[in-house]
Amino acid sequence: MKPLVIRIPGHPVPQARPRAVRAGKGVRMYDPAKSRNWKATAQQHMATALAEAGGTELYRGPVAVFFQAVFACPKSDYRKKKPRGRRVHTKSNGDLDNLLKGLLDAGTGVLWRDDGQVALVGGTKWIGAQGEPPGLTIKVREIEEDSDE
Repeated sequence: MKPLVIRIPGHPVPQARPRAVRAGKGVRMYDPAKSRNWKATAQQHMATALAEAGGTELYRGPVAVFFQAVFACPKSDYRKKKPRGRRVHTKSNGDLDNLLKGLLDAGTGVLWRDDGQVALVGGTKWIGAQGEPPGLTIKVREIEEDSDE
């Protein structure tokens, strides 16, 4: 299968900690609504991109996933005379590993059978340039079994 590029518009949401509620004598764990909704949106975009690329099957072997998260430029950083035209690294907006967790969970069952297939990852997170829309861009490709990547 050839490499796949997927764009998920909107504010990227990192995977939140699971929440717990009492259920009778036990405890039930659940995913917070914000994370659950973002993953559902991401799955729709992943399925659409896979279909448009002509793919119908899930990746079967080891997979490499690279992503770039772009967050909206805060209104406090807007400039009237000289608009901020470059991206800036961000320390806020969630940890990079939590962004990856949400992304890999969303891809399970849509792009790959299990997120354990992901053998190589890379990611960056940025605050976008002034007026740049927020979103997440993902590049997925199969890793050849005999390569030294």
